[in-house]
Amino acid sequence: MDLINHLQDWVFGLPDSKFLLPLLEMRFTPEDAEFLSKIPFLPHTAEQLSVKLGIPVDELVQRLDALAPFGFVFRAEGKTAVRYALNDAILWFYRMPGWLGKDDEWNRKISPLLNQYYIDAMCNNFAGTHTKALRAIPINETVKDPRMILPYEDIIQVLDQIKYYTVSTCACRHRKNLDPDSKSCKHETKNCLHFDLLGHYIVDNGLGREITREETEEILASAADAGLVHGISNTSTRMDTLCNCCSCCCLFLESIVKMPPPVPRRHQVSNYTVEIDREKCKVCGLCAKRCPMGAIELTDKDYSDVLEIKGKEHMTALERKGKELVYHPDKCLGCGVCVHKCTGQALSLKHRDDDQDFPKDLREQGQRILTEAGFDAMEIYIKNSPSAG
Repeated sequence: MDLINHLQDWVFGLPDSKFLLPLLEMRFTPEDAEFLSKIPFLPHTAEQLSVKLGIPVDELVQRLDALAPFGFVFRAEGKTAVRYALNDAILWFYRMPGWLGKDDEWNRKISPLLNQYYIDAMCNNFAGTHTKALRAIPINETVKDPRMILPYEDIIQVLDQIKYYTVSTCACRHRKNLDPDSKSCKHETKNCLHFDLLGHYIVDNGLGREITREETEEILASAADAGLVHGISNTSTRMDTLCNCCSCCCLFLESIVKMPPPVPRRHQVSNYTVEIDREKCKVCGLCAKRCPMGAIELTDKDYSDVLEIKGKEHMTALERKGKELVYHPDKCLGCGVCVHKCTGQALSLKHRDDDQDFPKDLREQGQRILTEAGFDAMEIYIKNSPSAG
């Protein structure tokens, strides 16, 4: 199919699988698939596309506008023109249609297929590159020295840069909850946040609703209390997505649970890592329960030698209870989920020794992922640019 071939030269392709064709048949008509296989991934005006495709402008706009609400085409109203671009396969399948949160026969049929295809093939899209689609951003007030935190890793400073806030249904939890072969997730589903240009696209196409800055902060606070990871666009500017992720459902985290080790982290880590003050630990075990990566474990340990030397009254709570708090920094996202609810204030986030090199914007992010996957990113971007014939 031409559409599959078209996707192979972009950030997220469509790996072959026995589940792929049934999914494509549920999402596309043959006519729509053929039409979309000709649409570039970078923004074009209708006039530019008309020249490329040889289709009259009015006819082209009608078709593109009809496909935008399905998540196939991105439609953006700029200051001077409306521009269109082909969305990637992740948005086709794993963001839409779940953003709508509909519980009907069609959604109950496609959800199991989406889950099966992801584990069978789609997750391979994320395995071979260092640069990820999302990065962990620390929960507010979990960093030990807030003076060190960079503007793009401080949720409050990020929100200060945003002008338009929206919320949609979490597509990951939605597809899991509609799949009879998946365990239902107890977490809130109305907490998938999008901003500015992407937010306008979502609201304009009925895929979510506009909310206030205050509502956004309330959603984030509730997600932090629930132990969800804040996963933001993996860029240092113009972040347009802020997910609240659980390891049982999240597209970028669930493979860690479902697939045999070693499975690379699917979120880019933050610039922070956990620091533990074992003297303050109350041995509640909450940090180990909350960590989505298994980066903290509470294990048994024999402290009989410590008892003889120090005496019980001078032992820490960990030593008295025969427990050890084990930290695996190689698994840690630096998300602050463990720190946020630490009853003894024994945990905090400290700055990593080396800063992560986050892409500046979505364009640079895409170029990095393509290059790391072995593609000629410049050639692909030129091929999809408005100037290409």
